[in-house]
This record gives sequence, C-alpha cells and structure tokens, in this order.
Amino acid sequence: MNKSKLHAWISIQELPKHLAVIFRVALGSVLAWYATNEFSWPICLLMLLALFLLADGAFVSNEYFDYQTDLINTKHIGGEEQDVTSTGGTRVLTRGLLSRKEALWFSIICYILAIPIGLVLQFHFHTGPWTIPLGVLGMFAGWFYTAPPVRAAYRGMGETFMAIAYFFVIFTTYYVQAGFSWLPIMVSLTQLFASPAAKIIRTFPDLEADAKAGKKTLAVRFGKEAMSKVFAVLVILAILGFIPTFIITKSPVALLSLLPIFLFIQSLVPIFNGSWRTREGMIKCAKNNFRGNVISPMILTIIFLIAGIID
Repeated sequence: MNKSKLHAWISIQELPKHLAVIFRVALGSVLAWYATNEFSWPICLLMLLALFLLADGAFVSNEYFDYQTDLINTKHIGGEEQDVTSTGGTRVLTRGLLSRKEALWFSIICYILAIPIGLVLQFHFHTGPWTIPLGVLGMFAGWFYTAPPVRAAYRGMGETFMAIAYFFVIFTTYYVQAGFSWLPIMVSLTQLFASPAAKIIRTFPDLEADAKAGKKTLAVRFGKEAMSKVFAVLVILAILGFIPTFIITKSPVALLSLLPIFLFIQSLVPIFNGSWRTREGMIKCAKNNFRGNVISPMILTIIFLIAGIID
C-alpha cells in the first residue's frame, strides 16, 4: 500500500472524531466506579474496542451513502485539511482516493467485528441482558443514519439519531459495568441536548448541497433562521444539563464544567449578534460548539474521578 492510499484510509476514518466516543466511554466507566467503587478493565477495554469499531463503521458508511451530496458540496467547512470541525465529509471518495466499494466493505467488516465482542461481554462477563440489544441499537443508529431504507439524516431525523447514539454510549458503558442506574442518565442530559445542537449547526454550510441531493435535514426543511433559534435553545439546555453534576458531587471540582460551558456560550455569540450568517461567524459558531461538545464528557469524567477520590 502506497503512502497516499494509506493516508486516504486514515482520513476516511476521521480518527480525531473518535475522541467523542473515547471520552464518553471514559465517562460511563468512571460514573460506574463512582457509584459502586468497582471497575473492570477488561470490560472497559472491550467496550472501547466495540464502540470504536461501530463508530468507524458509521463514519465510513456515511461517506459511502453521502457520496452524491459530498460531490456537489462546495461550501463545506474544511475538507482539504480534515479536522474534527470540518463538515461535508472527508472528500476521500469524491476525490477518488479510495473506491466506494472499498469504503462499503470496510464499514461492513467493522460492524461484523463488533458482534463477537458483544457476545463475549454478555455471555462471558455477564454484563446484563440488555448488553446485546443496546449494541444492536448502536449498530442500527450508526448504519441507518445515512443508509436506506431509513436514511435518518435525509429525513430530518439525523439529529435525533445522533443524540440517541452518543447518549447511549455513556449509558451502555455504565450499564455493562454496574447495571441500570439513573446516574448516567442525569449526568448525560447535557449530551442529549449538545449532540443534536452540534449536528444542526454543522448542516448550515452544507444546506445547498443537501437540498440538491434530496437530503432533507432540519435546516433544509425549516431554514437556517428557524433552526438557528432551535440551536440556541438546545445549547442553553445543554448548559443547564450540567446542573445535576453540581448537585450530585456537591464539590467545587464541578466548577471545571465552566470550561465547556464557556465554549458553548461562545458558540451562541454569533447566533445572538447575527454574525452566524457570514462564513466566518458560522465557522466560529460551529467550531466552538463542537469543541464544547467534545470536551464536555472529558471534563465530566475528570470531575467524577476527582470527586470519587476525595469522597
């Protein structure tokens, strides 16, 4: 394999975006330890591997099914030098660096490799009867985000699928360690609102290409003006979602959450002053929101880790 093709394979997997999964796995695991004072490294590592494979399969399959949209998208953010804040895909397939068939088979293999890990977790480590159903839910959300016949992102359901997927990463990681609890649900409320907000704002630069390709995102259906207001409401709810952490920990360490809160507030500034309508304002809004969305589970992990040690 030559260097250019190797680079293409690395790019299409959007490895920096896996930080969003890794941080949420860490949060679910630390919450389980915080609640029970018990922790299993084998279960944690197997969950991390399984979720990495599911996310990898989802990212690459989305590139495959979004090919026509990405082909005509000229107003995306980033793309040539891909990073976590880029929109409109990696451009690997549209530039012919890999074939669509290669990408499709890669994503399918990722999903297949995740299956035995779920079986080992449930039947060897006895992680609970909901282990496999939760894994199936993750596979469904990742694949049918863009794949027919559901094509959630093309029917205005992409934001809902993303919210469910990232929320259940935290819940499932907690569940396989400690069983059912309201704790990961309460702590994850901020993620339930932040994830769809991030998705909404990231569809704005891609709106024209999405509309031409028949991808009826919420921005396409209702317009940028209306969805900018929805975005603001979701971000505010995400900020309020940090309140349970203050209540549960009863510790000054919870003040660390002010960092992602600051980034979320920064993402609201272009909305309130109207600069989101310019490309520069849109980039600022999307980047600050995405960064806040990515680091919030990391900060929550640190908070509960320190709070658990202190207690």
